[in-house]
Amino acid sequence: MGFLNLLYQDTYASVHSRFGLDSFFSIILGVFAIIFLVLFIIYLLTAVGQWKLFKKAGKPGWAALVPVYNTYVLCQIVGVSPWWILVTFIAGVIAGMVPMLSFIMTITSVYFGVLIAVSVARSFGKNDGYAIGIYFLGFIFYLILGFDDSKYLGPKPMSDIIFKNNNTSHFSTGTSSSNMNSTSNTIDSETKFCTGCGSPIAIDIKFCPHCGKEL
Repeated sequence: MGFLNLLYQDTYASVHSRFGLDSFFSIILGVFAIIFLVLFIIYLLTAVGQWKLFKKAGKPGWAALVPVYNTYVLCQIVGVSPWWILVTFIAGVIAGMVPMLSFIMTITSVYFGVLIAVSVARSFGKNDGYAIGIYFLGFIFYLILGFDDSKYLGPKPMSDIIFKNNNTSHFSTGTSSSNMNSTSNTIDSETKFCTGCGSPIAIDIKFCPHCGKEL
């Protein structure tokens, strides 16, 4: 037994000195630290952009800081059914339980991401090309959309092949698409949103009564 212990210690010391395990673990920790920092910066930029975006649409900016809830508020703003949040979660659970069905999670996530991106672009007066930027580089394009002079035009969702009549700002199934379009047209023709505080105001007002910003 003593011979085996000496052999193990000698082998460990040889490998440790030859391959520099301390340096190896330091490199691994450094890589993880860099990844965490990059992800945090992406989260921060996205949150700042969505904060400004939410205020343009008359929603509280702090909602952008709360995971899941920020997606719910975004669905409300652009007219996408919030049920997609639950559907995506269920797809993730299925993928975790049955790895062979992970493609379901992939398809669901991609479709929901495209649905949100296109709907956000249209609801703020951008074309579908801008939606590509939102989908792939959201942390940049949300920031641009939040700080540029674009106006909120009301919910203008992309056509949903699943929840065809549920592209509303809540979990109700009773609101028809015609009512939604009517509301959107009313917003377009009678209401605009302050670019400073996001409050809805009459279209003929030149100064926001809430923050005083010139419009």
